[in-house]
Amino acid sequence: MIITLTPNPSIDRTLKIARLRFNENLRTHSVQVDWGGKGFNVSRALRILNEETIALAWVGGGTGKMLENGLQDLGVRTDFVWVPEDTRTNTLAQEDAGEWYIRLIEPGPHIPPDAVQALLDKAEAYANANDLWVASGSLPQDVPEDFYARLIRLLKDKGVRMLFDTNDKPLTIGLSETPFLVKPDLPEVLNLTGINVTNHEDAKRAALHFLRMGVQHVAISIGSLGVLLASQNVILQATPPKMATHNVTGAGAAVMAGLAYGFSHNMPLNEIARWAAAYGAVVISTERLSSTTLEELHQMLPRVEVRTVNVM
Repeated sequence: MIITLTPNPSIDRTLKIARLRFNENLRTHSVQVDWGGKGFNVSRALRILNEETIALAWVGGGTGKMLENGLQDLGVRTDFVWVPEDTRTNTLAQEDAGEWYIRLIEPGPHIPPDAVQALLDKAEAYANANDLWVASGSLPQDVPEDFYARLIRLLKDKGVRMLFDTNDKPLTIGLSETPFLVKPDLPEVLNLTGINVTNHEDAKRAALHFLRMGVQHVAISIGSLGVLLASQNVILQATPPKMATHNVTGAGAAVMAGLAYGFSHNMPLNEIARWAAAYGAVVISTERLSSTTLEELHQMLPRVEVRTVNVM
């Protein structure tokens, strides 16, 4: 069982239009709705692997109910802390051809102090030694920036392995609690290390920065170039074959799901890196996360090259 915690989930609406124009009424010809938030996306990706998962979060209102029903229909168990304000809705308006789009991201509801404590209490109730958790995504309004740090400390005291992915100040504070694994995105890597990652050598230098902080594992996804997975003992580079990029939404969650799946099944580190890179590559090459199949993933796994990286 893998538990995911998503502080700031969303209904993600993707609208397709022929051409973006400003100051005009634009008619869309297709609407796609997904149950979003980084942790929720990890849970959805894990269900494609037939892995049991429970999703924890703050949700509210009609959009919260939609998320609950949508995830449960996908086989994801949920246990939410309900808040007075509606869960946010994020909207992407995208042209049929080309790369032009407009993405509108809402801040999320205000979370009362008692709801903050209620989610921490729920996490403590679920925590068991040797469990694996994924906690990821931004924090909604009024949640203290040390929320993730408190969560990491709580779970570590229970013997839980936590995979961590957020940004800005909550990431910096959370890193002080040395989580089991951190998966920073490339802008955060640049912000924290000063390294603009464009290749595996850059990723290696960046990973060493996080390892020196005491983090046990670091995973850096480099888009179509694959994944660098580092521990205190070894650094591995997992490179998939070159694929046409059709989609980037959900690819990061697929990488995290591959990592979580591998660690939960006690795979060797090189195989964990292989699963992470393979899953990310498959999602990038398909139209959306939900259209990915387990068969496609199994076909990709042997095509991923995994090699040990010289630390020097």
